[in-house]
Amino acid sequence: MRKMTKLTSALCLSLAISTTTARAGSEDFIFGLGAGIIGSAIVNGAKKNAPAQTQKRTTRKRSSFSAETQDIQLRLSMLGFDVGTPDGVSGRRTRNAIRQFQISIGAYANGKLDNRQIAKLYELTTPQQPAAPTPVAASTPAPVAVVAPAPVIAAPVATAAPSQQINITIPVTPGANTTNNAQVVNVTPNVSSKNETQVAVTSSKRLALDPANLPSIHGLTVERFEHDVQGLLEKVGYQGCVVDETKTVCSLEKDTLSETVSVLTQDENIYGLQREVSFKNPAPRAAIMGKLLDAYPVLTHFENMTATQDKTCRITYVNNSGELLKQALEKPSNAEALRQLSDNCNDYHSLEVFGEDTVSGIRLVFYSSKPIKDAIENRKGAFQISSKPAQDLTF
Repeated sequence: MRKMTKLTSALCLSLAISTTTARAGSEDFIFGLGAGIIGSAIVNGAKKNAPAQTQKRTTRKRSSFSAETQDIQLRLSMLGFDVGTPDGVSGRRTRNAIRQFQISIGAYANGKLDNRQIAKLYELTTPQQPAAPTPVAASTPAPVAVVAPAPVIAAPVATAAPSQQINITIPVTPGANTTNNAQVVNVTPNVSSKNETQVAVTSSKRLALDPANLPSIHGLTVERFEHDVQGLLEKVGYQGCVVDETKTVCSLEKDTLSETVSVLTQDENIYGLQREVSFKNPAPRAAIMGKLLDAYPVLTHFENMTATQDKTCRITYVNNSGELLKQALEKPSNAEALRQLSDNCNDYHSLEVFGEDTVSGIRLVFYSSKPIKDAIENRKGAFQISSKPAQDLTF
């Protein structure tokens, strides 16, 4: 009844206004005014009875898409961490998933991955290639290599993750009553209350490089005899090599990068390798770390990706590896400089990456003092003593 009264009043008002056209000055204006009043009354009445409508949500455009972020999101999802939709945009859910992953590997949970954590993420999400079986002679059993499974990470959920049985093959003492000279141990990892990863360790606690399989650069390795360094580097595309008796420096130029490889030898035994790569356009860190992990699966797991048995050498050259061989590259035949190098640092293998979110360049430095010390002992290379001065001396 009240609504009908309001509508009647509005109609009467509009008719009253329409009878005084001379005062309005415009018939169209009066008609519009009346129609407006009637419309307002109808709309006001309808608003009181109509249910409230939900406003449409607007979707924010993805203005910060990153291919490397999307790759990390996909890999976190593979491990069971909730990143939402892997859309390449780092948001709250992505940062939370990174924190959960960091907790699972025992790292500080700040929501931002560093070099070692990215390498660990790639390790856990990269399929392992099975090793080819090695034939074993019946008379002399060969030692069985340790086969370590991929570590198991607990999913970031409140409930406890189900237990999982892992078979680990370990070497046994010759003569033990075992099958195929190997022993299979069943391990059931348990997830702690802090959601930390429990990893079965099958090797020694101290991480070390294998002296028989040291990291290499294009097939070149320290402590190895090599008489044709230039030929090997030219086969893989390097050009403009500068060669003297104890140093070979070759360069490579591409559309996306430029690089230089320097090789130092004594008595044709390599003691120093240095590879410097500069990207003309910044490269995604995740992609670079993935390649380093594939090429150097052991070295990338060392702290700061640096392996050395010399503590003083580590303190001096960590994150500053370019200084290690600097003097030797400038004076490759200077016996005193080489002797000082071998005294100051026994061995050093390092992967150095420049840049945080993107990478501008990398430096690889591999060094061993053994060829220098052998040359000193055997009076070879820069330490060879000539008898000519004595022959030229007369009395």
